[in-house]
Parts: sequence; structure tokens; C-alpha cells
Amino acid sequence: MLPCFGFDGKIILENWHKVARAPNGNGGLYHALGTHGVVADMRRRGVTCMHVYCVDNILVKVADPVFVGFCQSQNADCGAKVVKKAFPTEAVGVICQVDDHFEVVEYSEITLETAEKRRPDGQLTFKAGNICNHYFTTDFVEAVINQYEDRLIHHVAKKKIPCVGSDGRLCKPTAP
Repeated sequence: MLPCFGFDGKIILENWHKVARAPNGNGGLYHALGTHGVVADMRRRGVTCMHVYCVDNILVKVADPVFVGFCQSQNADCGAKVVKKAFPTEAVGVICQVDDHFEVVEYSEITLETAEKRRPDGQLTFKAGNICNHYFTTDFVEAVINQYEDRLIHHVAKKKIPCVGSDGRLCKPTAP
């Protein structure tokens, strides 16, 4: 869990004596797996890979044999299943190459001009919608935990967070 901040940079209070907190997102997986000894347990059990998806993808095919099998046939350390964005401003992050590596860029981090960019054939330039459907080898996850976790970037998530207003009453915002 991470503390919540307003757009003014101030910490949001859940009540007068408690900081509002929110889940740390999909990247929190690595910390949880490392901190709780899950990767070590997987190794003891002979688990070599995993299929990971986020809780709000109700249509996911758990342990999708085609996706997992494809990743294994390619000897991939990691894989991401994506869907084609329906329109430029669709509220979904995209997987794209940034400098020398691939990463998820959230829809809230992309300018309208960038979101609307098109290729010569008319397709969106940034069309690989991230549906949080991933394949990881145990080696990959262990490397992220041991070598890269401290470099993972938190994305801004604009949410309607209940908080204490200046009058001391609970406020339930209608917009982020």
C-alpha cells in the first residue's frame, strides 16, 4: 500500500489521524513475491514459469495454454498479451518501446498528440493496449526482485479517494 497524494502534492487523509492509502498496483507483485518467499517456494516445487493477470480482467483465460505455450516456444523470459486499442483516447495503457526497453505507459501519461499519432497505413502508432496479462519465468521474476525492483516507476493513478475535507467531514469525490 502507498500513501495517496492530491494534485497539489499534499498527502490525503482518510480521517484526521490516518493517511489515505491505496494498493501499489501491478508492480507490487515483485515486492510481494520476494518479501514473502514465494519465489523460493516456487523453485523448491520446480515451478519454472507463471501466468499473471490483474484482478479487473474478468475475461482472462487463466493459464492460457496458447499464450503460455507460445512464450515457452520462443524461450521468452516474459511476455505480454495485448489488445488493439479501439480509439486513441481509450483509457488503457500501452506497451511500447521507450529508448532501449519495453514498458507500460499509462493512458494518463500520454499526451493527446501522442495518443493520436498514426502510421502511414492509418493504424495507431501506440495501439498495443495493456490488459495486464503476462507470462514470466521464475528466473525473470527473481532477476526483477534482486536487480530491478528499486528502479520500477510508479504510475500516477487518478482515483476518487474518500478523504477528510477542510471542515473535518468525510468527502466522497465525484471526480479524481
